[in-house]
Amino acid sequence: MKPKIRRCAFSHYNLGGKYICVQAGWDDDQVVPTDKDKCAKCKLFKSRYIEYPLTINGIKTEKIKYNKPWQHPMGSLVGIRPCGKRYKDKTYLGIYLGDLPKGSYIKFNRESGILTVDTLNNPAIYVPELRKIIFGCESWWYAIESEDQLKDITDADINSTWYVKALKELSKKSE
Repeated sequence: MKPKIRRCAFSHYNLGGKYICVQAGWDDDQVVPTDKDKCAKCKLFKSRYIEYPLTINGIKTEKIKYNKPWQHPMGSLVGIRPCGKRYKDKTYLGIYLGDLPKGSYIKFNRESGILTVDTLNNPAIYVPELRKIIFGCESWWYAIESEDQLKDITDADINSTWYVKALKELSKKSE
């Protein structure tokens, strides 16, 4: 089992390589440095995970949500480059289906003892050539709004995305 400092909801590892405790709040004057010994003795421990034994007072299932598309109308044509070597960095023509359930997740309310099952949605794109639905989190994609936008998604396109740049910058700093 992981030590308390790694399981505590109030304990966070910061970029300076130290643990901090945010039990009192996130303001600068409330955040305090901590370590394994202090955390092990703390009476305010609250696990960030569901830990057992657990008393469940009920299970609630949320209705499956088919979210309305937030950026593009359903049925929009998209260019999509699925992740994975089997797709050989090819860009396909796809049809945006909206945000559909990709899976489910469970939340536990410690106060009420209720487990809630809910859906985890993601943009879904049907790719006729592959005869399958590929989710946004499994690909790079863009909406096609004119014939001029029919283009391949290149490595340069991917590498110029803000979050890819940020991840590369962070990995340089950690080295």
